[in-house]
Amino acid sequence: MSGTALIYDEEMSRYQLLWDDPVCAIEIPERLTRSYEAVKSAGLEKRCVPVSVREGTEEEILLYHSKEYLEQVKQTPSMSVEELKTFTQQFGDVYFHPNIYNCAKLAIGATLQLVDSVMKGKVRNGMALVRPPGHHSQRSAANGFCVFNNVAIAALYAKKHYNLNRVLIVDWDVHHGQGVQYCFEEDPSVLYFSWHRYEHKSFWPNLDESDYNTVGKGKGTGFNINVPWNKVGMTNSDYLSVFFHVLLPAAYEFDPELVLVSAGFDSAIGDPEGHMCATPEIFGHLTHLLMSLARGKLCVVLEGGYNLTSLTQSVCQTMHSLLGDPTPSLSGIGSPCRRWGRFHDFKMRILYYAVWKVESGNVHVCVSEGERVSQSLCQHKSARILCVLVQSMVSIVCSEHVE
Repeated sequence: MSGTALIYDEEMSRYQLLWDDPVCAIEIPERLTRSYEAVKSAGLEKRCVPVSVREGTEEEILLYHSKEYLEQVKQTPSMSVEELKTFTQQFGDVYFHPNIYNCAKLAIGATLQLVDSVMKGKVRNGMALVRPPGHHSQRSAANGFCVFNNVAIAALYAKKHYNLNRVLIVDWDVHHGQGVQYCFEEDPSVLYFSWHRYEHKSFWPNLDESDYNTVGKGKGTGFNINVPWNKVGMTNSDYLSVFFHVLLPAAYEFDPELVLVSAGFDSAIGDPEGHMCATPEIFGHLTHLLMSLARGKLCVVLEGGYNLTSLTQSVCQTMHSLLGDPTPSLSGIGSPCRRWGRFHDFKMRILYYAVWKVESGNVHVCVSEGERVSQSLCQHKSARILCVLVQSMVSIVCSEHVE
């Protein structure tokens, strides 16, 4: 197994906003075309394994979405502009176009082609440049520029067709992917991680369930990890700190068979939505860190990103890492932002964390002063226990160290 897939079809750029809506005006076709052009100009496309795009089938769409919702969306190609505008108003921060149903099917098909290529060993990893994005769409609702939930469908598809027991979804978009969370909140076979701008629920999508204390439900308790940014201006150091101290410990214990990335680059510097300070190079590092999981089976799927400069640079950095190129030096690496984390203090505090309980097994894990967390965890090899630990860590950070 070798090689990196790049999946793209210009057809997915052929829809746009047809009326005045300042909120939706940032979601433009150039997000897709400029990303592909940047990859091509950097000489990366010719190093990739070409994989054709197909349409997602109705059966695949129905892995997550309701039949009623699918039937509604299927009517949009024949709607007038006024009818599309009226149809759109029942959903939140999204727009429809006569060609968006076709593009949304291609986005699903491209994502699943990538999953197939990776799982069948045709390539080691890859990236699907798709539009519309997907992580906000819910079972019966479009939302946040998203029509069908590409990554959620990909995880369900991989579980069904390849008998996978553990899929990791990493969402580094600056918005919470609530649609993915809703899909898997009761499913212990999918570990969903999201960091996102939150600002104490004042930032879109303004949900209680985007906070750190939402950890899943029922059997899925402990398999949902939210890291809410309660301030803007997060840096490369903050992103790396969360990866090293929150995501990766949980991911290694979970031991995924496939890693899917909801790759939103609105978390990069200069984006009008994110207002973060992380540079495009950080995404090469984050990608590299994920490549050691799941025996390298890594599928990166484009989500948001609205500053065309930082978006295209971030896409290229991600592709460089997927292709195995050395990661670039990061500028401005220092201590994580005191306004959000104080990760040194937080790491020390978790060493002294007393006792917590795992519901399903009535297991107690104690961490005493000076004891390494991993030494306690090795007594109970359970992803659920480690995720509870991670939630305790995130809770300490978010509740005690946010201004």
